[in-house]
Amino acid sequence: MASKRFVLLHRLQKLGIVGFGNWGLSKAQAKSRLPKFKYRYGFLAALTALCCVVVVPMVGRTATPTVVANPSISVVKTQSLPLPSTLLASVGDSTAQPLPNLAKNPESLDEQAKTLYLAGRFSEAVSVLQQLLQVYQTNGDLLGQAVVQSNLALNYQQLGRTQEATQAIAAALQGVEKTQNSSERSAVWAQSLDVQANLQLAKGEAEQAVATWEQAAALYSQLGDTNRATLTRINQAQALQALGLYRRSVSTLQTLKQSLDKQPDSLTKASNLLSLGEALRVIGNLEEADANLQESLKIAQNLKSPDAISAAYLSLGNLARTQADQKIGQAQPKEAQKQRQAALDFYQKASDTAAISKTQTQAQLNRLRLLIEMKKWQEAQALYPQLQGQIANLPVGRPAIYAQVNLARSMMKLRTRGEKPSSTPETRAPQDIAQILAVAYQQAEQLNDGRSQAVVLSDLGHLYELQNQWTDAEQLTQRALVLSQQSVNASDIDYEFSWQLGRIFKAQGKYQQAIAAYDEAFERSRSLRGDLVATNPDVQFSFRDSVEPVYRQFVDLLLTPPSREAEPPQQNLQKAREVLEALQVAQLQNFLQQACEEKRLEIDRIIDQKDSQTAVIYPIILDNRLEVMVKLPKEDQLYRSSTEISRDSVAKTLKQFKTTLETESPFDQPVKKVGKTVYDWLIAPFSDRLEAGGIKTLIFVLDGSLRTIPMAALYDGERYLVEKYAVSLALGLEVRDPEPLLRQNMKVLAAGLTDPPKQFENTYSKLQNVKHELDAIKDTNVPVKFILDQAFTEGNFQQAMNSNNYQVVHLATHGQFGATRERTYLLVADGAIYVDQLSELFRTRGQSREDAVELLVLSACKTASGNDRAVLGIAGTAVQAGARSVIAGLWSLADDSSVLFAQELYKYLGEPGISRAEALRRTQVAFLKDESKYQHPRFWAPYVLVGSWL
Repeated sequence: MASKRFVLLHRLQKLGIVGFGNWGLSKAQAKSRLPKFKYRYGFLAALTALCCVVVVPMVGRTATPTVVANPSISVVKTQSLPLPSTLLASVGDSTAQPLPNLAKNPESLDEQAKTLYLAGRFSEAVSVLQQLLQVYQTNGDLLGQAVVQSNLALNYQQLGRTQEATQAIAAALQGVEKTQNSSERSAVWAQSLDVQANLQLAKGEAEQAVATWEQAAALYSQLGDTNRATLTRINQAQALQALGLYRRSVSTLQTLKQSLDKQPDSLTKASNLLSLGEALRVIGNLEEADANLQESLKIAQNLKSPDAISAAYLSLGNLARTQADQKIGQAQPKEAQKQRQAALDFYQKASDTAAISKTQTQAQLNRLRLLIEMKKWQEAQALYPQLQGQIANLPVGRPAIYAQVNLARSMMKLRTRGEKPSSTPETRAPQDIAQILAVAYQQAEQLNDGRSQAVVLSDLGHLYELQNQWTDAEQLTQRALVLSQQSVNASDIDYEFSWQLGRIFKAQGKYQQAIAAYDEAFERSRSLRGDLVATNPDVQFSFRDSVEPVYRQFVDLLLTPPSREAEPPQQNLQKAREVLEALQVAQLQNFLQQACEEKRLEIDRIIDQKDSQTAVIYPIILDNRLEVMVKLPKEDQLYRSSTEISRDSVAKTLKQFKTTLETESPFDQPVKKVGKTVYDWLIAPFSDRLEAGGIKTLIFVLDGSLRTIPMAALYDGERYLVEKYAVSLALGLEVRDPEPLLRQNMKVLAAGLTDPPKQFENTYSKLQNVKHELDAIKDTNVPVKFILDQAFTEGNFQQAMNSNNYQVVHLATHGQFGATRERTYLLVADGAIYVDQLSELFRTRGQSREDAVELLVLSACKTASGNDRAVLGIAGTAVQAGARSVIAGLWSLADDSSVLFAQELYKYLGEPGISRAEALRRTQVAFLKDESKYQHPRFWAPYVLVGSWL
């Protein structure tokens, strides 16, 4: 999460907006330079600190999908790799060049520490700063001590010594408080607050960081340092992004832009546009992002700043990659290819214009990764010698170490691309890759950089894993884990080390050790959920590649006992269910790009204490089978069924099922045929137990492509599932404790839009029956307030929400639940309300009223066709609105059928003693038994209930 801030600060320093200046000045020197106070290291270093993140974005090792999917895949070998001890001892001398001995005076020590810091030699910088601290302590210079303590905090942070960093910045601030008021004091105080905010953000304390930067900005403004105040606001915007408040971040940056627009072009203006463009990219406003990045580039070109130009090209390359990913999600491969090519071109321009070798190296590393993604093997191989030379010329430090790590990873991916390695000389043999990592390890060891040592050892372990040299792979990975857990604060990466160790144990048949390692990886990754949802354009991170496989592989292992004849023990089933529910939460967090409250096994308490006629069904699709677990009320035991079938076969059947459901036809036999197949997978093995237990409601915690089909349409050979059971979906997460809907107090806010707003006229048609639908609600005698057509604006809706306590909100308007939050929205008369805006619309209500929205009904929305993440959009809408549950459709529905739906649903919702799930069930059965055209499942099946079913 903190890496965004590091990237930003490094860019600011590279652009020349902020510099390190003479950051250890005596008070006399400082006074002579006011108001342009020069204690700069404490401020800028906060984001320059991880310049290595810019050069080498991967702080932790990200396993490639090819390797993860099948850890047994190995490199085609000519010979085994040498023993790790032999390999690491064989590296030639790459010792960091010693700096010249400098006299122990503040200026020279300060300059030496700064040089070491920028070179990524943090342990050595600490030693120099400790000498400098003694000098200031001897002189009684409290402000000088405060500056040194701030700089020590930055270096400690880089070394993962968080506790010492916290103590150092606390000492700095305490020292400042002991001095008398002066401009000099205010400047040191502001810069110390800058460092403290950076540390808070790195620790995941984003709210505190926002407040601390607010104080720093106020101090800079008092000093008349508008430039620093502006930069602090930019940092504050980054912290808001870390909190998931992307739109607030954009608002902050846009306000700064309006202020800067009145000023001449400057590097500060270029930097703000750069940050704004990246923030807009994150929230999905790609056109606006492009406009701001292009403007930043134009200013940089006018100012003839090579570094600012290069930074803009890098961001434009990242934007093009995002646009390519979007086109892939929209099934537009040709357009995606164009965007990828554009990204390659931008990265090349960033490399060509960079005046700093680190920037040039990063641009080429980004380009190399993209070439591999595009399967341009020869071009990727040809880039290797150039990168090797560039990296060799980097000064020894963390940036150089991680550059070598990234290069090695790319070479490993080239060799595991699913085909026989090329015989061309550019193809790196495993021995060559090992040598790259061995050099990187020696450099990390010389710098006493424990975190870097752990990363390199883990990557070496992964290389040996690919060579099937299991013993060596195990030892290297164990060493990485010990180092990360004992020597450095590397909790953000050591879950990947445990995951790697679990794969290695599994490959050797060490079943219990594999489970223990996977459990460690699972628990650590879950504890990082706030960080896992942070989006950083410069970090090679993919949820589906780096997090989801940990959960899925762990479940697979838990449900695969060493002996085929044996059944997994109950403790394995319980753990597997816990992992599944955590996966659901992690997926929703990844969708919303913000942390959600997780209430583990909350469903158990509800069905055991409040609703003993409800069962919970947990299916999970694995590579070679479909596993299903069932939890019955007041029973500790879980029941399990396993069907041997490939993932592709499951997906093919489910796609056929959805197609038959959506097809207009007077006959439902095709639906029943495929529905019976899916019923036999999920329900049939437990049907006797369900019937014996008097079960009336089924809660499904669905996985993958199962989310694309409505469970209500499963068929047992005689009846649809909805004819026997009420059905609801859950994601292992509850917004608030589920409570039954109180009919006596039920009030409905019903809003509808007949004509889509102008910008969506070509995408959506008119909803001719919106008024009839809302009238149908009124006809059930439920208290209801209407907001119709042009009155249904975002402002009017929010005002209505805040004016009364509505338990049910019914929205008859077009909308979409897409694969990402930026493609999930509802239409209103003046535009669209995106899913992350719902929390803002409902937040004022939440501040003044304790009652949650009990039910949100979205009658005309649709999900993205065939996308298994779309249900996350439905759930995300409920989460952001603070609603206990939501009813929405899995595909577009006939406008006129919505009238019947509203009429039936609210009739049953108004009856005492009927749960939400039962009200929906009776509504769907009413369709099914109707003699009109609405009898086919395509009209009633798509309505799903997500969240509380009570």
